[in-house]
Amino acid sequence: MKNQALNCDSPVFNQSMMSADSALDFLLKAALAPSKTEAVDLDDALGRILSEDINSSINVPGFDNSAMDGYTIALGNEHLNKTNLRFSIVDRIPAGSTGNELSEGCAARIFTGAPIPKGANTVIMQEECQLSEDGSQITIDRAINLNENIRPTGNDIVEGGVILQRGRQLQPQDISLAASVGVGGLRVFSKIKVGVFFTGDELVEPGKPLTPGKIYNSNRYALVALLKQVGCEVINLGNIEDKFASTCNALSELCGKCDLIMTTGGVSVGEEDHVKGAVESLGELNLWKIRMKPGKPLAFGKVGNTAFIGLPGNPVSSFVTFAIFALPFIKKMQGNSKHQSNAIQVQTNFDCKRAKPRREYARARLDYSTGSAQANLFPKQGSDVMSSIVWADGIIEIPENTTFEAGELLNYYPLSELTR
Repeated sequence: MKNQALNCDSPVFNQSMMSADSALDFLLKAALAPSKTEAVDLDDALGRILSEDINSSINVPGFDNSAMDGYTIALGNEHLNKTNLRFSIVDRIPAGSTGNELSEGCAARIFTGAPIPKGANTVIMQEECQLSEDGSQITIDRAINLNENIRPTGNDIVEGGVILQRGRQLQPQDISLAASVGVGGLRVFSKIKVGVFFTGDELVEPGKPLTPGKIYNSNRYALVALLKQVGCEVINLGNIEDKFASTCNALSELCGKCDLIMTTGGVSVGEEDHVKGAVESLGELNLWKIRMKPGKPLAFGKVGNTAFIGLPGNPVSSFVTFAIFALPFIKKMQGNSKHQSNAIQVQTNFDCKRAKPRREYARARLDYSTGSAQANLFPKQGSDVMSSIVWADGIIEIPENTTFEAGELLNYYPLSELTR
């Protein structure tokens, strides 16, 4: 899949500070729909995105069958609304076999899933039937209705009906449903390829000793893991030399192979930040200042015809901006019909006495000790405190220019929504 040119000339880019909603809306409009598809076996379909509707070629069940173990009976009009009826047992029908036609007034022992024989029109569970000593008859005390405990043909799926829709991310139950109607393989959108590299002379790879002024490169492993978790094929150039020529070479290499290029940090106006200039020399770049915390800086543009997203350098800022902005963009590029994250409303276990000019995405954990869920904040909310992400089970959205008391209902995003 090759991307077309992205139009970054919108006035939204010229604002000195833009809202999170405007930034996300622009990104989603800029995300290009996928075009390449491939066929995969059911064993390889988990997590992939369907590229076409799946219709059933059969009814499920394909025949009327018993919903339980018991006795199927051929009732006549004279049997309706009467009690203490007795029926002769003339057949035995286990699952997987077909019984003989029943004459009116006769019964057959039947098991769950077995076909209802011709002539039969009801099933009575075995617990309600009194079996004679010689096992040849049953007696039923209560009045019997027609069509009791019979699962009709097509009760689950009707032949020709759509069972799975285009754009669905396939879960185990979806694959099971496809198999149940005889589908042996599925056509899905091809995985998008995301190229990454990392710059910064201060970065040291984990496992190596730190020297003064150096830090371990955690963003590299966070970004690669997040991309792989959402089904991207990652082309990772690793750490490259912190020079303009090396940065241009890395961008050019990825541009020819990828649908999206992503980096963390390196897009500010500092003399040692070469990503900004390199992207601008090969395409175009717009550095947004978003009214949010943590985050604020987010770069979006293109290298040639390939989309580019530059995340902030602080680890929490990088993680949060990926979750809020990059993930929905990626999901839409993947063809996922549910590309936007779903929030739930939860009560705060904290208050906000002072209105803040930026929307805050605070790391929180739900507390159920009082019954209904209440959100507690991690005590340190700095953009460098990665332990807050590990402690949290979600992110709570604190609106800008708002004050509230504890108990306020706010949007809460489980991390499972923001990372998958």
